[in-house]
Amino acid sequence: MSQLSVKFNLIEGLNVNSSTPLYDVEHDCNNDKHAIVQMKSDWGHLVIWGDVAQKHQDAKIWHNVQDNQSPTVAGRSWIFINKLTRTVFSGCDSFGLFPVFLYQCDDTIIIASSRQALVKQLGKPLSLDTDAMRCMLTFGQLFNESSILKDTQHIGASSTFSLSLTSERLFELTTNPLIGFPQENTTRFKDALEAVVESVRRSVTNCENPMLSLSGGLDSRLILACCEALNVKLPALCYGNKLSADARIANELAAACNISLITSTDLTGHITETNSRRIAFAGQGEVPVHHAHALIDESLIEATKHHTLLTGTGAETYRAFYYDRGMPGFSAFGLKCLNKLTMPRVKRYITEEYGKTASAAYSLFPQHAEQLQSQVTELLLALNDNAFSAAQYADNFYLRVRAARMVVAGQQLLDEDYNRTHPFLSPEVVSSIGSLPARYKLSSAFHRKAICKLSPKLGEIEWDKTAKPLNQGLTLFQRYPGLASRLGLSNFFGKSAAPMFQYKYSDHTSHSLCAVLKYVGIDNAKSMRDCYEEMEKAGTLAHALGLAAVWQHLLR
Repeated sequence: MSQLSVKFNLIEGLNVNSSTPLYDVEHDCNNDKHAIVQMKSDWGHLVIWGDVAQKHQDAKIWHNVQDNQSPTVAGRSWIFINKLTRTVFSGCDSFGLFPVFLYQCDDTIIIASSRQALVKQLGKPLSLDTDAMRCMLTFGQLFNESSILKDTQHIGASSTFSLSLTSERLFELTTNPLIGFPQENTTRFKDALEAVVESVRRSVTNCENPMLSLSGGLDSRLILACCEALNVKLPALCYGNKLSADARIANELAAACNISLITSTDLTGHITETNSRRIAFAGQGEVPVHHAHALIDESLIEATKHHTLLTGTGAETYRAFYYDRGMPGFSAFGLKCLNKLTMPRVKRYITEEYGKTASAAYSLFPQHAEQLQSQVTELLLALNDNAFSAAQYADNFYLRVRAARMVVAGQQLLDEDYNRTHPFLSPEVVSSIGSLPARYKLSSAFHRKAICKLSPKLGEIEWDKTAKPLNQGLTLFQRYPGLASRLGLSNFFGKSAAPMFQYKYSDHTSHSLCAVLKYVGIDNAKSMRDCYEEMEKAGTLAHALGLAAVWQHLLR
């Protein structure tokens, strides 16, 4: 995908009414008409980028900015430079898929579509922010406008800002409500299915060189099933360990549909100096080596770049951890009339989910523990809306917080080489699937039923979570893993064969983790052996090593 950045070198001390420009502009934009659209007038310059399936909304953005409005739309982000008022307006798409990065330091302001473009425009590496590094070690992701890069804001999910290019640099940020949530009427399965098929059709017909990102999971299988229903044959790529269950099942899916599948030329997943460096500079420190999108390697990129990838991003919202680990009766969480009972439970579940990775970090950085803990609490309070059922509240939280930062960080690894489009994150799909009864989201029920209905032959292929064909349904404890856990039964419900990655960290990475912990302010009373033992006991050591493998290239 083309990336853009706009650099403003402020000239201090000039009168705001002076006819002399208050800034010089350096504009770096590889103008690919399918990725970036530019509109100009005598008094303004608008640049739009994002999901090509949503480019029909560009006219709305253009008309609104001329009327001094700042719209947020699905899939399209934008920057508008008003030459008359010497003001920059910018907006991120509704779900934060294409964030805007704002760098402000001394006399320089840079607005960019990616961290890579920002650093390239600045012309020098940026330091990593220690608060952000501690947050990533604690929760595995960042929140709100925080950025891993110093002096930088990550403007995301339905947010707009205006910036006056004067010596005062007046800045105003606004976050708008998430579109598509909620809907008063309950959606029927048939309507939700039609919305997904139509969204896939729009993605395919509005881009050049479409290609499916295919794994053994349900999200990409459902997109493939939609393509089968539309009689569309797309080539596909699959990344990760070629001996993994995902790669094996992806090959079976591709063979069943008679489409070509391109995979890596070697076994990916092992940490090397080359791939950790690539991930470091592509993600600029916000993407660890163990992120799923980091598995794409140079050989696969070389064979498939310049395509538009159809990805399942966002679909995990409808089959998130609180659905896949459910208990009997969870369907009641979809009833607003029971909010007094269900809302505290779902908030506690979210807090506990983040707390699983946080306990070791609180011990490592006790002086920062309170500030770290407050971040999740503040996010829960910010989304407190009685218009949501407890299930929709959880979906909203996942989409705004989890998908918009952790998932999208990995997506940005692809931006230099691919355009991307996201059928599960059109407004129609978010609204329709989001308003389905909760029973359709438990145990991926919507996905499983939709795939079998659209393409029965894809339903006959194994699902790696059950090690049996998808159309054979689930046992009681596969449907309700939470019940099995409550009863003390060891019911495994996850990847049933070799994983997509098999990371082995070198001693050098372990030494890098020591340096990272010291850099971010580890408790001086602790020895490195104590730190390792605490992280290993909490199950976060591999996560910390995955971050250290990347950060070692950026802290030199």
